[in-house]
Amino acid sequence: MRNSKIVAGLVAAVALVSLAGCSSSSTSEASAPAASASAGKAEDLRTTDAAVAVGMKAIDALVAQIAAAPAAEGKALSEGIEPLWQPIEGTVQENSQETYDAYEGGFTLLESGDATKAAEGAKAVTEATAAYLAKFPG
Repeated sequence: MRNSKIVAGLVAAVALVSLAGCSSSSTSEASAPAASASAGKAEDLRTTDAAVAVGMKAIDALVAQIAAAPAAEGKALSEGIEPLWQPIEGTVQENSQETYDAYEGGFTLLESGDATKAAEGAKAVTEATAAYLAKFPG
C-alpha cells in the first residue's frame, strides 16, 4: 500500500511539472503536442527538460525500490514505470536514442519478476539517467 502511494505521488509530480512546462510557453507549437497526446503515441509527445529531469528522477527512485524488493513485489511495483515514462519518453527519444534504448531494455528486465534481471535493469536505468541528466540537466 505504501509503495502504491509513493508511485501515485511520483506520477502526480511528473504530471504537474509537465503541465507547468506546457502552460508557461506562449507558442502554438507548445500546445500542439498536448493536443495530439490523446490521439498519438507516447513517443510523439514532447515536454520540457525540467519535466524530463523530474520524471527520470522519479523513475530512478522507483527502479531502486523494484531492485530491492522481493521478486513478486518488484514485479507489482514495475507497473508504476509506464505512467512515469510515458509523459517523457518522446523527449528522451528525441534527445538521446541511446538513453531511450537503455530505458526500454532496463524496463523489460525490471518487469520480468526475476530479482537478478531486475537488479541488472535498475543498474542500466540508473546509469542511463546519470548520463542523460549530465547532458540535459533540466
